[in-house]
Amino acid sequence: MNKIFLASLALMLGWGGNAFAQNEVDALRYTRLGVTGSARIQGIGGAQTALGADISTISSNPAGLGMFRRSEFSISPGLQLSSTDTKIGGLTATEDQNVLSIPHAGLVLSNRKDDDDISDWRGASLGISFTRLNNFNQRLSYQNTTEPPNTIVDYFADQANVNGRTESELDAEFGNYITLEGLAYGTYLINFVDEFGNPVSGVRPIYSLGTVDQREDIKRRGSQNQFDIGIGTSYKDKLYLGASLGILTTNFTQESIFRESGYYVDQYDETTGEVILDGDYSLELRDEFTTRGAGINLKVGVIARPVDALRLGLTLQTPTAYTFTDTYQRSLYATTVNPTSGAPETNSAIELPGEFTYNLTTPFRASAGVAGFIGKYGFVTADVEFVNYSNMRFSESGDDFGTVGEYFSSVNSRISDTYQSVVNYKFGAEGRFDIFRLRAGYAHSGDPYKNASFDGSINAVTLGAGVRLKNYYADMAYVRSNTESRYSPYTFSSGGGEPVVDIKEQQSTLMFTIGYNF
Repeated sequence: MNKIFLASLALMLGWGGNAFAQNEVDALRYTRLGVTGSARIQGIGGAQTALGADISTISSNPAGLGMFRRSEFSISPGLQLSSTDTKIGGLTATEDQNVLSIPHAGLVLSNRKDDDDISDWRGASLGISFTRLNNFNQRLSYQNTTEPPNTIVDYFADQANVNGRTESELDAEFGNYITLEGLAYGTYLINFVDEFGNPVSGVRPIYSLGTVDQREDIKRRGSQNQFDIGIGTSYKDKLYLGASLGILTTNFTQESIFRESGYYVDQYDETTGEVILDGDYSLELRDEFTTRGAGINLKVGVIARPVDALRLGLTLQTPTAYTFTDTYQRSLYATTVNPTSGAPETNSAIELPGEFTYNLTTPFRASAGVAGFIGKYGFVTADVEFVNYSNMRFSESGDDFGTVGEYFSSVNSRISDTYQSVVNYKFGAEGRFDIFRLRAGYAHSGDPYKNASFDGSINAVTLGAGVRLKNYYADMAYVRSNTESRYSPYTFSSGGGEPVVDIKEQQSTLMFTIGYNF
């Protein structure tokens, strides 16, 4: 194995509290989707399985392409405003971030037969679209106070002992750091002596006392996008069939700085118990990783219109097969007391860059919808979607096997134990008056967690308006969503004692669509 692979594997096995290791949190990040589509569709909560004849139907139910009578192009710029609140131990913090993007664009080329043509098959439409499935841009920070043995230095020692690290192994890492415990050992935060200076068989952290202050700042950025090419057709304008191929791209970067400071005793006198050397310590752990990947899926759909006022829709989507590549690096800076001079001394250790390629398969999805039209005055529509998050699966890529395969087997078992199947639902309505449109909707993404002590569902309320002219149209939508989650910067092998941060995120999106029919 080369050094980069060794660094990558060691990093996966040694850093359980961060997304450097592919885990159940990462799987959910790339599987759970929000409200997507054009401004028209987002204004009605994203409920479009049975609706058809909107350009965003390419990525939801391609059967809707069969309803197009003219060709169409649209583009949808948007502004997302996010606010993230964190709470731990009674301390709260808020971070805000705004992002301007183009969440949707599409082109439909229609080959509709003339109305005087008596053929049962009424022609076909080809569609190409771009959809932003997820926006990962987020900032969050928190402060915490803790005590030994629950500090991150204690965690460094815990990981070294769990992984059976020896003094000779950690000595060999000097200058070529490939593990988190190597970084801690290289900055004198862990060692193989007790508080009296006597050699011990296991790894010990520095002997901290009293309250320890912690702070972490996290910045996330990136997006998950999907390019679709689809075709749809109409049979007697009663039955619409379609299929589309989806190509997904993902780019996710996380940068974090974890700081900890406190008081510690470097050594006691074994006879008298008096302090020989003590002082304050501080550390700064910086880590950055980037995940880039691509995936592919296939959708097939059908829409039935038994009467003009009613439409029924069904969409089936295959599992999405992804291949991801992670690149990452960490560095640790620590200030402790020099045992010779007694003065503060800062040491640093920088890890070798790591790179790792792996696969992720997301679950099968099935959506059903109904839409009812009230003459020329508008419509109401509703969707339900089934997805089983416990079926997400990681796997090794290429010739990687052995320990890597065992690691992914463990992660997949945690996925099965952590997540469950859910039914998501959306509904919305559009009112029409001459060329004007008013819309409202609601979307609920079910709680994917089996036994979490918080509600992991996502609820979104939407509003919209638009104008329809002969060859042009313009729409706008406002989407407001709320979600809760929890985060721990590290996790002890014994299961408990680590910081747990409650996170509440609120997102507001303002979106505009401009379209042209030709």
